[in-house]
Amino acid sequence: MTDPLSVLVALAHVVYGAAALVLAGLGLHALVLAALRTALPARPLPTRDGPWPDVVVQIPVYDEPAALVARALDAALATDYPGRVEVQLLDDSSPAARRANAALCAERRPGVRHLARDARDGYKAGALAHGLARSDAPVVAVFDVDFRPAPGVLRALIGPLLADPGLAFVQGRWTHPGADRTVLGRAQAAVLDLHFAVEQAARDRAGLPLPFNGTAGVWRRAAIDDAGGWRADTLAEDADLALRAQARGWRARLAEDVTVPADLPATVGAWRRQQARWAKGLAEVARLRLATWWRAPLPVRSKLAFTGHLALSLSLPSLLLVLVLHPVVAAVGGSGASVALAALGPVALTGVISAHVVALRALHPASWRSRLLRIPAALVAPIALVGPAARAVAQAAFGRRTPFARTPKGPPSAGEGGRAEVALALWSALGLAALVALGAWGAVPFQAVLSVATAGAAWAVRQTPAAPRPVPTAVLSRAAA
Repeated sequence: MTDPLSVLVALAHVVYGAAALVLAGLGLHALVLAALRTALPARPLPTRDGPWPDVVVQIPVYDEPAALVARALDAALATDYPGRVEVQLLDDSSPAARRANAALCAERRPGVRHLARDARDGYKAGALAHGLARSDAPVVAVFDVDFRPAPGVLRALIGPLLADPGLAFVQGRWTHPGADRTVLGRAQAAVLDLHFAVEQAARDRAGLPLPFNGTAGVWRRAAIDDAGGWRADTLAEDADLALRAQARGWRARLAEDVTVPADLPATVGAWRRQQARWAKGLAEVARLRLATWWRAPLPVRSKLAFTGHLALSLSLPSLLLVLVLHPVVAAVGGSGASVALAALGPVALTGVISAHVVALRALHPASWRSRLLRIPAALVAPIALVGPAARAVAQAAFGRRTPFARTPKGPPSAGEGGRAEVALALWSALGLAALVALGAWGAVPFQAVLSVATAGAAWAVRQTPAAPRPVPTAVLSRAAA
């Protein structure tokens, strides 16, 4: 009979090796996109100066701070778009917040419609569909409440739709003013800059399908309708609609030079909730739509590109498996730990670090060297995300539906979690002590890095920073509208 302990050890090696392989594959994916971003020139966006169609600007909200809602409305009303603009505040808030939002809209009429729902059916996707049913505008712009588009953004994003009738949507690039003020802000900015300046830019330059990022973009209404409209069977309604539209032959573009400032999550707890929702949403899209995507009449490289994007949902669960299993496989010996770490670890790190460097050079050509210290923070910070993200992806794999958990805004609250991170830090420290005691010196340096990183993540998650300064009621003057 096979020794049960031997079976568990073999299983640990297999799982550890598979997780390392996933991380190496995603690192290679990042390296390929970084190479494409560097080698290929930006494709000029086609544009046409009118005639300008009607556009509906949708701002979905759910119990957001009143100052943030006012700022979003004022930004939408300050546009210099030449055509008719209708602003919809899609309000799923509780009654008290709904009354406050209705008052804000009333102060800014005409041009603003307050569309409230008693039930959050379909969450954000349901709210967007609810608003579309009450507008006949052929162009739809979506801006989350924490984004503040400049007056020229609508014109810049809609011009390409007018020039190219095959475009489903045009995505703007997010920016993060003030991100350098905190370590958390720098880490978040580095991750998002890698996505927009490398991943999205490389796909656009290579003519590959693009995911929609849920905000700071404009859609052709005909493409939304042709793809079946907004659906609420995933938490990534943005990636889901983009996949379905492009599977039907529509195309998408990134406007690299059209930037939209956005607020970053103010706390580690808020970031954890956001990233868990994104990870689960991508995993749900993969489970429900990937077969449809591969049956679509598209080039194989296009299918691989979007599959690579959806596979990002596996990155944090795989990182958690490496954190948990590394001291085990290193302690019991065998080839699993040494081969996986020695052969696959450098691939993952090289790919991700190279992509971060390319992003910094693209966005900060004059100061990219001074910003290189962002990269270690961007590599370590995701450890604080692995627990909720792994749980969310597991729920997606088993088809468990959960509510749309909005990213908290406003003052941080105490008790944002951290028990799992403390346990992971203790496990890593015990693993380091065990490896030193066993004399497994080849695995000690990596385990020491994991111990420091998990301890830092546990400390960060347990912190409750001071409340941020209130958001100004109106950053952009309504007089400019």
